[in-house]
Amino acid sequence: MRLADCIAADRVVTSLQSASLAEATDALVARLVASGSAADALKLRQRVAEFRSEDTVALGDRAWLVHVRTDAVHDVSIAIGTSREPICRETNDATEKCARMVVLIVAPPRLAARYLQLLSALSRTLSNPETVAAMLSAESPEQLVALPELVEVELPEQLSVRDVMTDRVDAVRPDHPLLDAARTMARSGLSALPVVTDDDRVVGLLSERELMRQLLTPYLQGSARGQNAPQKFVRDAMTRQVLCVSPDQPLADVASLMINKDVDRIPVVAEGRLTGVLTRSDIVRKLLGS
Repeated sequence: MRLADCIAADRVVTSLQSASLAEATDALVARLVASGSAADALKLRQRVAEFRSEDTVALGDRAWLVHVRTDAVHDVSIAIGTSREPICRETNDATEKCARMVVLIVAPPRLAARYLQLLSALSRTLSNPETVAAMLSAESPEQLVALPELVEVELPEQLSVRDVMTDRVDAVRPDHPLLDAARTMARSGLSALPVVTDDDRVVGLLSERELMRQLLTPYLQGSARGQNAPQKFVRDAMTRQVLCVSPDQPLADVASLMINKDVDRIPVVAEGRLTGVLTRSDIVRKLLGS
C-alpha cells in the first residue's frame, strides 16, 4: 500500500485561512466530518479540541503533525491543509514555531498497526523539504494528492519493540533504600523504575503511585511519627505484578496494550532478563524520526 492511497482530495484544504494551529485543526476536522470519515462527529470534535501537547509535533518549519487516537472515526483518516501564511504556536520549550502545513491523522485504537505505519510514512515524507515545497505549491486538493512525491511513498513494514526501545535502562534492586530510589526518579524525571535481581530478572516495578502511598502515609498519620518511621526499602513499595513485553513483539500490538492499560513505560524482557524499556515517548520520537 502507498501513502497516496490513504489521502483523498475531499480531505485536503489548499487555502487554509487560520490564525492559529487550533483553528487550522478545526478546519481539517470539518473536512473529515464532511467526507463521512467520522463515526461520531461530536466526539471527534471534542477529542481533537482537547489538543494535548503530546498529540502535536512540529516537524521543523515544514509542517505541524497532529495525531489523535479515538474511536470517533471508522478508519485511519488523514486530512491535510496548506496555508499561504505561517501558522504559529508556542511549544513546550516556550519557543514559537511556525509552518505553512498542518497534517491531521486520526485513528481508532483497534487499528494501531496501520496507524503507526501511516504516522511513520508521513513523518518520513514531510522530512523532505522538496516534497513539502511541492505540496505547498499545489493549487488544488486534486493536484496535491496526485503529486509523484506522495504516489511513490510505500508504507513501511511493521516495527518491532526492538526497533524503538531504549536499551540503557535505569533499574533498582529490591533492597535499595526507598528514599534513594525516589531521589533517583525525581532527578531523572522517571515515572517508574524496574526492580531487578542481581542477575537482571524483573521482580517488580516502582512507580510514582507506590512512592506517594509509602512516603505520604507516615506524614498523614502525624509528623512526629513520620520523622521516626523505620527506613523503607524498594521491596516494601514495589508492585510485583509487572507487565513486560518481548523485544520481538510487534510495536503496534504493544502500543495498543500500553494505551489500553494506561501505562507510560513498560519493561522489555528477553530470556527472563531486563534488556530495555519502552515508553510512549520512545514510540513517538522513533516514528517522527527525531
